[in-house]
Amino acid sequence: MAPPPPSPPPVSLKVVNLLLRVLTAIFLVISVIVLTTNSVTIGSIKFHFNDVYAYRYMLAAAVIGLIYAVIQLIFTICQFATGVTNSFNYQLDFYGDKVISYLVATGSAAGFGVTKDLKDAFIALVALDSTDPVDEFFSKGYASASLLLFAFLCLAVLSVFSSLAIAKRSF
Repeated sequence: MAPPPPSPPPVSLKVVNLLLRVLTAIFLVISVIVLTTNSVTIGSIKFHFNDVYAYRYMLAAAVIGLIYAVIQLIFTICQFATGVTNSFNYQLDFYGDKVISYLVATGSAAGFGVTKDLKDAFIALVALDSTDPVDEFFSKGYASASLLLFAFLCLAVLSVFSSLAIAKRSF
């Protein structure tokens, strides 16, 4: 005898899923904007975010996460509007949320780590106060990494929801 067809998730769970996907996309967009507009001029030398390898990794993680978030947002809106779900959606949610959440988390960790190390190095080399433009450069690095962390938290909750959906579907 064939297993019964999967029951669709409750409407409230679909709404929470949609809201978390929107929040993830918002956090990632703001993180990309803050990171890409981050630059500082010291004397005649101008430093950009892309002069720091870890910030490049943060940007790549945020952009890949944003692409995934937009694709999943479109799938979620279509699923919400039509009410039709299939096993492909469950599998994509499950594996995609896991991989992208780890990628975004490592991007955030890289950003926090390099910002702290570089700020400590600048403090050791130059007297740095809170009004210095270099401090603003590092504050934007922290802000971008923090937004990536919030996006990771949203993706982690979505990952739990997709795990539960897979578990419900298999029983």
